[in-house]
Amino acid sequence: MKSAVTSIVAALCLALMSSMLLAHPGHDHAHWSSELIHMLTWLAIASVIVGGLIYKQVLGRKDSKQEDKNHDA
Repeated sequence: MKSAVTSIVAALCLALMSSMLLAHPGHDHAHWSSELIHMLTWLAIASVIVGGLIYKQVLGRKDSKQEDKNHDA
């Protein structure tokens, strides 16, 4: 049940954010802040990827410890 709710919330967020992420008519790469904005965007993407990898590793260790406990019993 929790997984279904999480999936629905994630799908809604992606659907709603995609229209907000489109460039506005005045999108200008020559503006002084464009480099900063692009760098922060790439940093955010990298942070999500690294966070996901760390989460998978921590989750994998947790699962392996539980398997060891169950195997010893």
